[in-house]
Amino acid sequence: MNKTYKADVRRFLDSQDLHYQMRGDTFILPYNEDGDQWVTVINVDNTQDAICVYSKSSNNNIPPERLSAVCEFITRANFGFQIGNWELDIADGECRFKTSVDAEGDDNVPNLLKQLLRRNLSGFRRYLPGIRRVVNGGNPKECCDQCERVDPNGAAVREALETLLRVRAAREGINRMFL
Repeated sequence: MNKTYKADVRRFLDSQDLHYQMRGDTFILPYNEDGDQWVTVINVDNTQDAICVYSKSSNNNIPPERLSAVCEFITRANFGFQIGNWELDIADGECRFKTSVDAEGDDNVPNLLKQLLRRNLSGFRRYLPGIRRVVNGGNPKECCDQCERVDPNGAAVREALETLLRVRAAREGINRMFL
């Protein structure tokens, strides 16, 4: 049974007063915190009953000479994830964090979205500083270990979701990463 999830996603985002733009079945949410800009994208695939959430930093494309080091880092980071993973496009250096769910048969789409966003922002915010350190010459294993020692009680996870859900006004100029 295929359901149309676009209306459910829209209702959830509107209920949270989140600003977004639409492109087809994709919701684009700009985000800016302490000068760090990124976009969180929610993609609805009704044919597969799938909802995917991606986060990508505005300055997160990996230079060719650091691809293998970042690949090692994200392989290490991905090993412990139960839900979500880092993706790296070797062709252009795009690096993003993805969470997804098969929503078939689940009538509580708002709860699914809340959990997807929480997990997405958690993984993204926790490991992005390590990726940046690797891009700047850091050792992949040491950088990953450092990320995994941070925030053992999940305070950053709660803070990330609360911050995203507090967004009230439109952000100027959606970063053209996904447009």
